Amino acid sequence: MTTVRTPFSRVFTLEDRAGPVAIPTYQGVARAMGPSWSFGDTTPVREPDSTRYGAFKIVDSIRGEQGLPTLSLENRYAYTVSEFLRMGRRGCPLDVQVHMGVCQDPRDFNGGWDKVLVLEGASLVNWGTGEMGALEQGQDAVVNENIDFSALDLYEIKRLLLRELATTEIISEIVDVVICDAVSCGACGIPSEGCDKVFAIDIGHPASPGLAAELIYSGDGGTTISETNITSLPPNTAPSAIACVGIYLVVVSNADCSIHYAPIADILNDAETWTETVVGLVCPAGAPNDLFSLGSGFTWIVGQAGYVYFSSDITAGVSVQDAGVATTQNLNAIHGVDEDNLVAVGVLNAVIHTIDGVNWTAVLGPAPGVTLNTVWMRSTVEWFVGTATGRLYYTRDSGDNWTEKTFPGSGTGSVRDIVFATPTVGYLAHNTVAPAGRVLRSIDGGSSWYVLPEGTGSIPTNDYVGALAATGACPNVFFGGGLAANAIDGFFVKGS
Repeated sequence: MTTVRTPFSRVFTLEDRAGPVAIPTYQGVARAMGPSWSFGDTTPVREPDSTRYGAFKIVDSIRGEQGLPTLSLENRYAYTVSEFLRMGRRGCPLDVQVHMGVCQDPRDFNGGWDKVLVLEGASLVNWGTGEMGALEQGQDAVVNENIDFSALDLYEIKRLLLRELATTEIISEIVDVVICDAVSCGACGIPSEGCDKVFAIDIGHPASPGLAAELIYSGDGGTTISETNITSLPPNTAPSAIACVGIYLVVVSNADCSIHYAPIADILNDAETWTETVVGLVCPAGAPNDLFSLGSGFTWIVGQAGYVYFSSDITAGVSVQDAGVATTQNLNAIHGVDEDNLVAVGVLNAVIHTIDGVNWTAVLGPAPGVTLNTVWMRSTVEWFVGTATGRLYYTRDSGDNWTEKTFPGSGTGSVRDIVFATPTVGYLAHNTVAPAGRVLRSIDGGSSWYVLPEGTGSIPTNDYVGALAATGACPNVFFGGGLAANAIDGFFVKGS
């Protein structure tokens, strides 16, 4: 283990926070002081001890309210206008990053570090300087600014290594990957970091007639891999997408025009029963392609011919929200930020969105005539869209205007998926025309992207990564699935 030393850190600020137009500013004469974060004190709950008079035993504890992370900076005070005083007077939240490295260029935002400390949603709460005057020669000294920040979140970014998982279990293309997990201390089950329970589905086994599509899963972040068949799905019928919907893992299939679900806990215990429902689906015209869920009461499914479905209870099926009125094009992907604001994209530049979770309207997409593969809604007005022509676009005004965001290799191959683990950390699946699959990372909210892994090594050979999964609990972990380099086998990769 190499210990961090104070001369080996540098400070960047991102005004108006990380995002597609963020410009990291190198604060070359600033130093980070010690960060602090109170996670809440513990108050014991006591009862009289039944074995001794005058004694009490602790039977429970109450965790106090968690505070906000704080960080102070010290900066040389110059004859130019103070950037930090200006930011404090402006009063807008920003992000602060402390980059730590040894042999890299400290000015290189994406590559000049071994570890990054991220302060998200920071408010400049106090500004001051040291003594600014002298009454005698012995008081001649450098004047420094002192800047105090209070933020919404604090976490670290580390360099990632990529390794292939389930090489013996997977024998066909992986079409979707999802993490169904939350941080747990063990009171309600097995302890988890929040990114341990991961699921991936393949398209089935054309070489093995009679077998249903396979679910690959792990309850320990990929250390051990298990597999099961989605028995309610007909043999040799491909699934299209999966999602966590409350206590259930839900699979939709365009080929079968159906929905399948099983309890997540039962799957992990090797004791699940799969159930199929077609209630509410319009088949085959509106066969499902993708789904997005905010929990057991809010699930949307998009499909062929512009169909949009909603479910408040997936076990009872779905109801039609839009029967191809907003668009008649096939919809490939859907994402949202809450129960009111969602976006779906599809073929021939189709983009539709809703601001009430019910009524959908068309938006002019960024690439006329082009298939849109994936969408990620960062906020109600800020969206990313990836195309089958290898381009990435964003809007900051709900689709009124679009801007292309270039990245290494953009404009070739295909952008197949995009996910953000946090407002700062994002992952992008792109394949070249070779074909060769790559995963790119952003640590500034999508303003810039670079190919993983950071440093030495490379991604295991594959034709493409078609689906990604990441979660805010583990910003330094992602899972990806797709097609292996032989164009037959599946590919399952973990970055950590």
